[in-house]
Amino acid sequence: MNLKTSRSKKTTLLFVLLLVLTVQNSCTTPRAQSASTSYSLVTYNVENLFDADGVAVYSDYLPTDRQGNSQYSPADVYTKISHIIEVLKAYEDGAGPDIVTLVELESDHTPRDHGFADPADFLGQYAYTTLQRMLNEEFDEQVAQLPSEWLLLKGMQDALLGPYELEVGEPNLNASGKPESVQKNVVYSKYPILREKTRIHPTERARPILEVWIDLDGDELGVFVNHWKSGAGSEEMERVRVGNAKVLKARVAQLFKENPMADLVLAGDFNADYNQKIRYGFAETALQDILQVQGDEALVVSAAEKMQPSWYNLWYEWPIDQRGSDTYRGYWGTLMQLIVSNGMYDDQGLSYVDQSFNVDDFGFNTYSVSGMPKRWSSFGTGSGYSDHLPLSMLITKAQGPFEGPFSTNDDHLWQAIAVEYTLPEKLMDSQAFESGEAYRNMRYYDQYFKLEGQLGTDGKVVVMGTKIDVYAPAFNFGDFAKQLIHQTVADQTDKADSIPIEFIGRWSQYRGNWQFVIESEAFVLPLPAK
Repeated sequence: MNLKTSRSKKTTLLFVLLLVLTVQNSCTTPRAQSASTSYSLVTYNVENLFDADGVAVYSDYLPTDRQGNSQYSPADVYTKISHIIEVLKAYEDGAGPDIVTLVELESDHTPRDHGFADPADFLGQYAYTTLQRMLNEEFDEQVAQLPSEWLLLKGMQDALLGPYELEVGEPNLNASGKPESVQKNVVYSKYPILREKTRIHPTERARPILEVWIDLDGDELGVFVNHWKSGAGSEEMERVRVGNAKVLKARVAQLFKENPMADLVLAGDFNADYNQKIRYGFAETALQDILQVQGDEALVVSAAEKMQPSWYNLWYEWPIDQRGSDTYRGYWGTLMQLIVSNGMYDDQGLSYVDQSFNVDDFGFNTYSVSGMPKRWSSFGTGSGYSDHLPLSMLITKAQGPFEGPFSTNDDHLWQAIAVEYTLPEKLMDSQAFESGEAYRNMRYYDQYFKLEGQLGTDGKVVVMGTKIDVYAPAFNFGDFAKQLIHQTVADQTDKADSIPIEFIGRWSQYRGNWQFVIESEAFVLPLPAK
């Protein structure tokens, strides 16, 4: 089984009834025993899939911005879901992963009784239509009140993914009756979810951990979906994550007491790097010190032989100089994790398929100049995917103890991995700025331009008479601008506060304000004064 590939109107009543019956059967009947030898699992931070009710804690996901311009409309919701599905269809030759663990779906702040008993009932009721119509000409109050995970499920069905069952890590409600966390974790599975075993574990200042058990042709897999407190480089936030990890540790300790070789996967966004301790030098870390996750596969296998629980982080299978699924200030990070218990290395139940771990850059979900994740934007009707790349792995039936080759803990070799930038192969026509089309037409958004302008010591550029903000994700552009101006005019006068430049920038927006994203100092060159 391939883990991933390369990169109207209502019908007649009879037809509707047939569709409803077909959908209901496909969503309620457990998947038949599979002849496949492996099962695919993907974990993905989708970067805020919010619903279409117009209510949002984050201002970026309100229907309009501060100027009253459309910002996050039903059309954006449809684009967002379509792009998540585009990523999922890149697995299993277009059929989608067997198990999908997602983080950053909105916790519904306007929950209502939709009149549906469960998601299967919901899919049956909407069998006669499509998600595109629901979020376009058929959009109404009932559709507006549907939670994000149901909208995504409908999009999956339209795209012929699944059928999937799902489980949701709903947060507790606060004293005002609102969810305690803005986001939640969700699991979609082609295989039966053992709902009686589902648990939700609240955590301090983070999303509740979702515990889901899945029947993989007679063997049970326990999946824990995590989204811990953010701020990877903050020791104060690491102390909060330590508390998050203790919640998880207490639960898995109960499971290991019952079965030391339980088959478990820890997935999601831990907001901590796989080598957090060596990267930041914190005295106590959530992953290494509390959960005692490690990278020495031989020790993990040895512990399995002794029936002693242990955890292995799959990042250690990826080349050390390529480990990264997200970026921050010009460097790669590994906030997303896939971690397996050493029960996945014994000769019982399920096993991890060695070397099947992947960081999934499909080309369309990354920027060509850097390989960075092409993050979501609500500009126009929406574009981009997420600020994280998905991770994937394979699971199979155990066929005997793992005999190697063994990955080793190579933390002592680690060095920070800088994002490498290359010049874009495609540049848009600068005439779009003269005509004003760059400000109106989505075809220019997030595209690269080579332009001439006037660079000021305030870190902004004037292009064709308009002063535009600049954002540099990998360096301090304000300091760079001042230094470049000083060096350029040093032999003339120190009083100049601007110079002509040629630059390559990506045309973008931040919270409704236009800006150029200049990703490398090499993308800016001073020009001779005219």
